[in-house]
Amino acid sequence: MNTYLIISSIANCLAALLLVGNILSSRRRNPVAYRFVWFLVSVAGWAGAYVFWRYSSSEESALLFCKILTSFSIFISLTLYDFCLKLSGKLGRLSVGFGYIVGLVIVGLTVGGSIVAGVSSKHGHTFWPDAGPLMPLYLMFFAGYLLASGWILVVNCRYHLGARSKDSLFVLFVCCIGFIGGATNFPLWFDIPVQPYGNGLVAVYVLLMGYGLYENRYLKVGVDLYRFIISASLSVSAAVFYTLIFGFYQSYIGSEVTQSGLWLQGVWAFFVSALIFWGVPRLKLLVEIAFARVFQNGLNDAIVSLKTLPSRIADLLDEQEVLSEVQSTIVSSLEVDRVAILRLDSLSGYYRCVCATDAFSLGVEAFELEPNSALIEGIAQQPKCLVLDQIFEELSPIYYASLVDLRNRFDLSVIVPIFVGHEIFGLILIGRPKHMKLWRGEESSMLFNIGAQVGLNFRTRDIERRANEVDKLVALGTMAAGLSHEIRNPLVSVQTMASLIQSGKSIDAVSKDFKEVLLRDVKRIGSIVEGVASYSQNQQVRKVPVSIVDAVHASVAIYQKLAEDAGVALTLEYSDEQSTVVLGSYDQLVQVFNNLIENALHALRSVEHPKLLIQVNPRSSLGHRRKNLVEVLVVDNGPGVPAAIVSRVFDPFITSKDTGDREDQHGMGLGLAITKRIIDRLGGVISVCNLPQGGAKFIVSLKVFNSEERHGEVE
Repeated sequence: MNTYLIISSIANCLAALLLVGNILSSRRRNPVAYRFVWFLVSVAGWAGAYVFWRYSSSEESALLFCKILTSFSIFISLTLYDFCLKLSGKLGRLSVGFGYIVGLVIVGLTVGGSIVAGVSSKHGHTFWPDAGPLMPLYLMFFAGYLLASGWILVVNCRYHLGARSKDSLFVLFVCCIGFIGGATNFPLWFDIPVQPYGNGLVAVYVLLMGYGLYENRYLKVGVDLYRFIISASLSVSAAVFYTLIFGFYQSYIGSEVTQSGLWLQGVWAFFVSALIFWGVPRLKLLVEIAFARVFQNGLNDAIVSLKTLPSRIADLLDEQEVLSEVQSTIVSSLEVDRVAILRLDSLSGYYRCVCATDAFSLGVEAFELEPNSALIEGIAQQPKCLVLDQIFEELSPIYYASLVDLRNRFDLSVIVPIFVGHEIFGLILIGRPKHMKLWRGEESSMLFNIGAQVGLNFRTRDIERRANEVDKLVALGTMAAGLSHEIRNPLVSVQTMASLIQSGKSIDAVSKDFKEVLLRDVKRIGSIVEGVASYSQNQQVRKVPVSIVDAVHASVAIYQKLAEDAGVALTLEYSDEQSTVVLGSYDQLVQVFNNLIENALHALRSVEHPKLLIQVNPRSSLGHRRKNLVEVLVVDNGPGVPAAIVSRVFDPFITSKDTGDREDQHGMGLGLAITKRIIDRLGGVISVCNLPQGGAKFIVSLKVFNSEERHGEVE
């Protein structure tokens, strides 16, 4: 045992001195590493005195070196505490300063014999220290700062992200290895026959700390060997810890403790811990490999669902539908139950929650982010999918603090920006998975692409919204000009009559022809007002299943006699009446087809052999989400729509009719504007084109009614 203790102590000392030299000679000025130097100096002093103590041949020299190693060991936990404070970025000058003062007092007590009372022969050791009356004070001081260091590391894991959190977790684990090993030196002080088998773990602890601190493979340790050393060290530490507890318990109850019994307990504990640290993970891996096909199928389905999400949302018209589809896909594919989406509110200028799962905390609904906040500005500089536990690059302190705050407030795992370029439209907040896992690069890439696609979708909608606003302003100007032009002419007769009345002339003196003109013009003004009101009103109608064929039949019946009198060959063609049912208003659809037929009959008045064809055809749309549609074609062989107005034919007051032909609102350019307004409200599309052989073709497209859809809603 003496040989083992000498060799392990030399290893402990050399490992500490090697790291001290490595840190001091390094060109990198790392404040954390310099705090670690003081810890290494304490370990080196303790280990060096330990070597000389084991070589001592007299009681006096053995006692001297025992007091020296005890004095150095006092500062091991204190310097570790100082190092942990620096690692976590916390200030603790008062607690550290108090520790050094108390430590120096304990050093004085050690020199005076209150901590180390003397040395004596114990359990095969010629000189082993005896605990003094104030030894509990030393143990309380040592354990207090050691536990404080552990608590700092635990809190640091909680309140930091990525590399900083992982560093704290790494230090916590290797500290357990080293201090469990060092603790095996204390049982013999109290005559408990537990040998210091773990003394060699201190060297392992020091080297692992240096390796993790520097990420410098000066030992050329491969990853697999490094993992093996970690697993073996944890197993040995657990076995030593169990042996210590077992020895203390046996001494407490007064049972005899033998070396062979302790060895047996230690070996048994080692194999059990090795099974836990090494065997169980590999057994789990073998089970996963055995059932790889089952797991892979589910994984593939999830990946396919995420990959196809951008194409699915591209076909959605409503923004809320896009967000709901994104949320539900992420929840089902990534096995998370908490997803919230923040969207930039154009009115308030804040990012607000517009979509969240029920499992998310209620606080997210009231949560707001300013556009100039550190979080948004940090994400905008370099948009990417942020896996909060896997952030290893350096971030600005204020950006880093905002990420930590958001993670802790809502227990987040991933933040996905919704962006285009460096413009952030929103954020997708994803909670922790239902089962602990590491986020794979493929998942992060797909989430990043989803955020980019949704951002592009939002950008497109914003551009369309602005274009619509411009179109509305243009339409408003056109309407104002049209109203001015349409009302100015009939107002002439009204103004003339008013002038006659003002001059005192009798109404009886006005000619009959002028009276008829006046009545016509007043009727004209009333028709204009009625037409504008019909176009502008937001009629609320009850949507019900309606047969397009029935609506077209009704319109054809209305204009059949008029078409025959005008010599127009009016033809109606349709194939399957069952597949032409849409969700809408029967009266409004009849009004649509009335306007189109009447418009065509007006256009055919000067044609030699006028023809008007109306076709009702079912068809399917293209795209990821195929839709069954019904199209109504109104085709004539007239002169067509003038090229100057074909792109604006659905705007109000756009018409090709002469002023003398405008007897009601249908002659003012409001009929087609009203028709388009109705089709838009029904979720359909209307378009027009001129045919090469002459004539115009109007196309009305509406979605076929699905029995699973809701109907009876009011719009």
